[in-house]
Amino acid sequence: MYYKRTMGDDEGVSVQAIATTFEILETLRDRDGAGVTELATEVGVSKSAVYNHLSTLSALGYVTQENGRYRLTYGFLQLGLAIRERSPLYTASKSALQTLARTTNETVNLVVPEGTHGVYLYRVGGDEHPIPEGGQLALHASAAGKAILAFWDATRVKEFIEERGLPALTDGTVTDPAALRDQLRSIRDRRVAFDRGEQIPDWQCVASPVVVEGDPIGAVSVSGPADRMRGKRLEEDTTGLVVSTAKSIEISLLESDGRTNTV
Repeated sequence: MYYKRTMGDDEGVSVQAIATTFEILETLRDRDGAGVTELATEVGVSKSAVYNHLSTLSALGYVTQENGRYRLTYGFLQLGLAIRERSPLYTASKSALQTLARTTNETVNLVVPEGTHGVYLYRVGGDEHPIPEGGQLALHASAAGKAILAFWDATRVKEFIEERGLPALTDGTVTDPAALRDQLRSIRDRRVAFDRGEQIPDWQCVASPVVVEGDPIGAVSVSGPADRMRGKRLEEDTTGLVVSTAKSIEISLLESDGRTNTV
C-alpha cells in the first residue's frame, strides 16, 4: 500500500483499516447486502476483521443486520443530503432544473466536478438514467464533463489527461488528446457540449456549463435515449433551453453573492 510506504507503521495500519471499511461499504452497496464470509472473500481480509468492522458500523447506525446479512442504512442518505443542501449551486439550480425537466420532458442533471471525475448532484424528470443520482461520470466522455473541462486552463487539462487518461467507455468515446482539445475549444466558444453515446451506448446528451468568475462550478445537462434525443430536438430545441437555464443559474448565484459575472 502507498500509505504504508510513506507513513509510519501506526499511521499505515490506521489508514489501511479505513480503506478496508470503505471496501466493505462499497461491496454492501454493490451487492445490496452480504454475509461475513462473502465480504471476507471479496475484500480479502479475515472473517473476524470483517465482523469487527461491521460491528462498529452497526453501532454507529450505518449498517444493519438481518438473518446473517448486512445492509447499508439510510444514515448515508442523511449525510449526502446534508452535503447537497449546503451547496449554493444546488440551492440556486433546483427550481430552474425542475422547470427545464417539465419543458423538455427529459432527464435533467446538475453535474459538479470532483477531482478527476464528475458527480450527478441532482436529477429530475425523464427516464431512469443508467447512472444513478450521486454516481460518478467521466469528464472526457460526457457532455456535462466536457462542458466543465472546456473552462479549465490548458495546464489543468493536460494534468487531467496525464493523471486520468482518456479510456474508451464506448466506441464513440474520444480517446485522442488532440481531438479532445479541439472539442473543448469549440465548447468554450459556444458554451454547449454534446455526448452522442460516448459515455453510455444509445444515450445522448447536451450540456452547458455554469461558470462563475471564470470557474466552471458545474454543468446543466439534458439526456435521453438516442432514438428520441437526436437531430433537431437534441441540437437545436433542447440546446437553447439548456444554455438559457445554465445562464439563469449563473445570474442567480452572482446576485445572491452580490457579484458580476466576468465570463
